[in-house]
Amino acid sequence: MSIRTVHITQQTAWILSVLLTAVALPPQNALAEEVERTMALVEVRTGEDTNPLTTDYLQEVLVGLQKEAHGDVMLVPMQKSAEKLRRERDQVPSALTEDRRAALDTARKQGIKFLDDADAPNAIKALQAAEAKYRAAIAAPGAEDRLRKDYLDVLAQLATAHVIAKDKDSASEVFRTVVTAFGGKANVTDDNYRPDVVELFRKVAKEASSQPKGQVEVTSDPPGAHILINGIDRGVTPATIADLAPGVYAIRMQAGAASSMLHRVKVVGGKKASLAVSVEYERHLLLDEARVGLGYADLDGAQKRVLADSVALGRELGVASIAAVGVLDGTLYAWLIDVAQARIERSSNLKVPGIGTSPRAVAKVLNTLLGERKTADGPEPGETEKPGSAWYKSVPGIACGVGALAALGVGAAFAPNFTVTEVYSPEERDKAERGRVIAGVSLGTGALLAGASAFFFWRAAQTPAANGAHAQSAPWDALPPPQLGFAATVFAATPSL
Repeated sequence: MSIRTVHITQQTAWILSVLLTAVALPPQNALAEEVERTMALVEVRTGEDTNPLTTDYLQEVLVGLQKEAHGDVMLVPMQKSAEKLRRERDQVPSALTEDRRAALDTARKQGIKFLDDADAPNAIKALQAAEAKYRAAIAAPGAEDRLRKDYLDVLAQLATAHVIAKDKDSASEVFRTVVTAFGGKANVTDDNYRPDVVELFRKVAKEASSQPKGQVEVTSDPPGAHILINGIDRGVTPATIADLAPGVYAIRMQAGAASSMLHRVKVVGGKKASLAVSVEYERHLLLDEARVGLGYADLDGAQKRVLADSVALGRELGVASIAAVGVLDGTLYAWLIDVAQARIERSSNLKVPGIGTSPRAVAKVLNTLLGERKTADGPEPGETEKPGSAWYKSVPGIACGVGALAALGVGAAFAPNFTVTEVYSPEERDKAERGRVIAGVSLGTGALLAGASAFFFWRAAQTPAANGAHAQSAPWDALPPPQLGFAATVFAATPSL
């Protein structure tokens, strides 16, 4: 190869080196860029009722998260989560106790009192709340005709309140629910309600009978669940239920002892609606006006299902992680679930006293949810750590990788000097010799940097995540572990005398 050919080859290699380095370099702010994490806090319980200790610990954990997250985590309020999940479904009571029946009657009478006082806005609010409670109650085991009659009365009174407020469209929508739940001949007569309200109901019922029917396609996981529409068994999933008058229907699934939530599905004439339900997930889902939870028969059931149910819940809420916390069998459990990866990122448990809240237990839960603040002895017993997954964010690894590409590019640019055989002058001979030296040093340096980059990326992949994000490696992390006789130097201020 001639020296002139080497010069042309060097120019080409230089260009390729610059292009490779430019491609490998991250954007200007890539290293500082962080993805905001969203987290939903949920209660975990065993049995029918909330453990008061769980309520106390949830409050303490909530305060701690707000104080220590430092903006790294966007915590979704539990009430917002509950509102989103309850938008088109209701929790079906497992039993209609006397206290629950009394609460239903009180809610109905409160709305009627506002109506008697001609306070339409407050009557609408109170009757809407009562309607939601009755809608779920009539789907519960043991619901009798008397309860259904009270539910019809709540709907008719709610339509009356809308008529008084001069909102006939909303009143008509309520009466469409009456038609789907009780039929066009429901007992809405002049004996109990205002003539203009009764006239509106008859008009809505007549329109419903003349409109084209709609359909709803129902699927469930697992398949084979019974489809209950307004309390009537309409077959098993998967199925398409036809001949439904336009309106809103209350639909739930029953698979053996497992029951889903009560879903509200709007059917439009001539169109097909759809409903897909995971019965196994919804049988464990707990909803009230201000809280979201997961309920299980016992601790073993919670440990088996908390991951799958939390992932399903997180996908519904659209959050990155679920923080599931609860006192089960005298032990405070906490799970941090990565929704996208469908895995338990960290978990912990600690026996707690039966009275009051333990600051140590609260700190342990916060460590689990926000990332391990490790001591010299490592994590405490009962906690699990998962390796960090964002190895590609290692700053030393990226820096060494970019340096390796640059060095190898320079080495490639001068490598042709190794094959120079035709030299025309002493100057060209010296230039070729310098090129060989530069090529050798650059290629050697590039190989070392490439090895260092690989090491830092490997080290980052083995480092537990901190604050839910990957803990970036520091240069001194390259030291061998202390048990091999090496350790990072730590400087401490000497106390003044």
